[in-house]
Amino acid sequence: MFPLSISALDKNIFDGEAQSLTLPGAEGELTILKNHIPLITPLSKGKILIKTQKKEDLNFPISGGVLEVSPKKVTVLVNL
Repeated sequence: MFPLSISALDKNIFDGEAQSLTLPGAEGELTILKNHIPLITPLSKGKILIKTQKKEDLNFPISGGVLEVSPKKVTVLVNL
């Protein structure tokens, strides 16, 4: 599990614990798991998939954004 925050310009989309996060990176699909190396990368158009603490799958489309993985938190800023 890792702390995850996903926000758009005008609203917070997700703020909680996640088991995994799959996103459309600029160079291809990325999957983030606990203890991923630090990373900052642009995102392209596609879908974000979150596997939550309760083993639910949440997904939604984005038109782009930025992903930041730090040792303590994963932050995603998206354009919807």
